[in-house]
Parts: sequence; C-alpha cells; structure tokens
Amino acid sequence: MDRSDLDHRHRTYDGWIPPTVAALLHEYGHHDVLRQAATNGDWFCARRLAEAAAESGPDGRTAALLWLQPFAATGWWPAVDTVAGLLAEWERHDEAIVLLRPLADTGHRYALRGLARLLARQDRFDQVVALLGPRAADLLLAEELVELAAGHGRDAEIAAVLPDLGTGPTDPFESWSSDAVDTVPLHARFLELQGRIDEAIHLLGRHVCVDGLVYADHAEQLARLLGRHGREAELRAFPADGGEEYALAALVQLLEEQDRISEAVDLLRQPADTGNPHAAFGLAELLARHGHHDEAVDVLRTVAETAGGDSDWIIHLLCRILVDSGRADDALTYIGDYFTRHGGNRQEQALMRAEVMRLSGRAVDAEAELAEFTRSDEELLRSGTVEGAIALAERLVRRGQPHRAVVHLRDRLDGPKVVRG
Repeated sequence: MDRSDLDHRHRTYDGWIPPTVAALLHEYGHHDVLRQAATNGDWFCARRLAEAAAESGPDGRTAALLWLQPFAATGWWPAVDTVAGLLAEWERHDEAIVLLRPLADTGHRYALRGLARLLARQDRFDQVVALLGPRAADLLLAEELVELAAGHGRDAEIAAVLPDLGTGPTDPFESWSSDAVDTVPLHARFLELQGRIDEAIHLLGRHVCVDGLVYADHAEQLARLLGRHGREAELRAFPADGGEEYALAALVQLLEEQDRISEAVDLLRQPADTGNPHAAFGLAELLARHGHHDEAVDVLRTVAETAGGDSDWIIHLLCRILVDSGRADDALTYIGDYFTRHGGNRQEQALMRAEVMRLSGRAVDAEAELAEFTRSDEELLRSGTVEGAIALAERLVRRGQPHRAVVHLRDRLDGPKVVRG
C-alpha cells in the first residue's frame, strides 16, 4: 500500500467498493463484507467502519483509528486528513499536529492549512505566522494566515508578507487568466479583523467597480461587511452599479437578526412583486422561517407562473414548504396541476412527486413513482459505465445479495479493464 496506489484506487475504484455501496452494506447490516474488504486494504469500507465506530461513543475511538491508521501511515492525504479531523474533534490536538507535521513540512498546502488551524486553537499564533508567513504568496494560505492570526499581536508581520493589493479575474477558477491575483478581498478582511472597519469599507467600495468592470465578489463582501457591523444606512445607500442584490440580502439578514421581520418582508416584497424570482425565493424562505407558510406558498405560486424558463427551483421550494407545514398532498396536487397547464417531461414530474413523497416519509411510494423510469438490470449491465456498475451493485445490496454485488463490482471495475465514465 503506497500513496500512488491509493490515489489510483480512490480515483478508479479498482479493487475497492465505491462509497455509496459501502454505505449501503453498513446500512443493511453486512458488516462482515465491509470488514473483509477493509482488512484487504479497501479505504471506503475502512472509513465507513471507522465512522460507525466513532459514532458509537468514546469506547469506539480506538477501533476507529485502527481501521484508518494503515492508510494514514502511508502519508496519503485523504487518510491523514480524516484521522487528523477525528483527533481534533476529540480534542487530541497534539496527536493531530504530530500526524500533520510531516506532510506540512513537504509543503502540502492543505496539510499546512490544517496544521495552522490546530496551532491557532492552542493560541500558538507565533507558530501560525512562522508556518504560513513564508508561504503567503499562495492566496489560500494567505487567507488562512489572516483568518487565524490577525488581531493577535502579529499584524505588522502579517502585513509585511501579504501579496500586494491588486484586482484580478472576477472568476477565481479562470486559472488560465494572465490577470493578477485578486487580493482586494484578502486585504479588506485583514483590515476588518484588525478592527479597521471604515478602512475595509473604503477599500471594498473603491473596488466594486474598476474601469467599468463590476467585481461581484467585492460587492458581496462589502454588503456582508456592512451587515455584520450594523451599517444599515450604508446598506440602504449601496451604489447601484451591480451589487444591489447583495446589499438587499445583507440588509434583510440584518433586519431579521434585529427581529424587524415586517420591515424585512416589506423590503423583499417590492422586487418580488415586480417579478424578481430571486427576491421572491428569499421572501418565501423568510416568511416560512417565521411561520407564514401560506403567504410563502402564494408568493412562489405567483413567481412560478411569471418567471418564465426553468421554474424547477421555485417549485421545489414551494413543495418543501408545503411538506414542512403538513400539506404533502397539496404539494402533489400542485405538481400535477402545474404540469397539466404547462406541459413538460413525465419523468421530470415523477421526480418532483417522488421528492415530495420522500420528504414526507413515504419512501416506498417514492420508489414506486419512479419504477417506470428505472433501468432494468440488463440495461445497467449493457451501459458499460461506472455509474451503471455502481447502480446495479447498490440494487443487489438492497435485495440482500451483498456478495453478488461485490463480485459484480470486481468484474466491472477491477482491472486492466476499461469502463467508460
């Protein structure tokens, strides 16, 4: 067992039972199958057994670690991270630190982050700065340094190592972009944590719109900052240059926290009444949180008819609110009426109905609702996909045929065999 082999199996399931199947084996009581696979080096089965042991209480902790330690001993990150997380949860911080240190010393950024968090829990801020400061060119670690250590007497040293202030791509996932890294949010957060709220507000305000380009991340952070510090007047005067929706959400949250519910409702009512589906969604959630389920449903009924396009997300919330208020049958009636008037895919309608049934505790009815759309065993076999192989294995476990499920997985996923993704 080594890291490269574990990475391969984690990615391909070669020789391992996929996590959803492992979860079902545990749910249906097939612990012998799980134990055998885990003993033979199956991470997903070992992790499920460890989770069950840990959930059983303090007496199960030793057993949980025994299942996971052979994997963690290789230095493989998913296992190290899992064990360190359990140790931290049990307040065994020193042991977690010892476990993370070797990987952190290699420069593993997530091990560095985890180690820094543990050190901060022990108020060892000098060590946090020493660990992350030299690596602050990595924005992930710079952000962690600020969150963990700002305001604890080392601000001058932190300021000296932070990346220079600059705006960059609005989409942080555009790694191909030649633009500079966007560090405005980092510097604004640093100022906030130092208590320099006005400076943080000013910095973000200057960078909501730069050279005609609206930075949504900056607008959202500014709105949240104003909300956190009770700056109601500034939220109401938020510049109308693309960030209004964030200011509205932050102001509504602030009013709700101050128990000014009617004001929050009125604030959302105006854009909701003009057909803004996002405002209507927020208004319905707000009303439902405060027991006004009928009003929430009325708001969503209206917007579902007028929003145009795909209204699934509106209908899902409407049905959830009806179920939460004990009106599951009304939700099913609404779905039927909606599809009668608007047309649509029969399978899509069945999926919505099944979700209502599941939410209301009618799992058997939900399964029956989807029966006509369920692929046969033969179709799953012919699909030649990983998804199909796993779906059939899950089905076999539910039927009480765990050993057949494992044989099927080994036949389809082990390999040099190639299975389409």
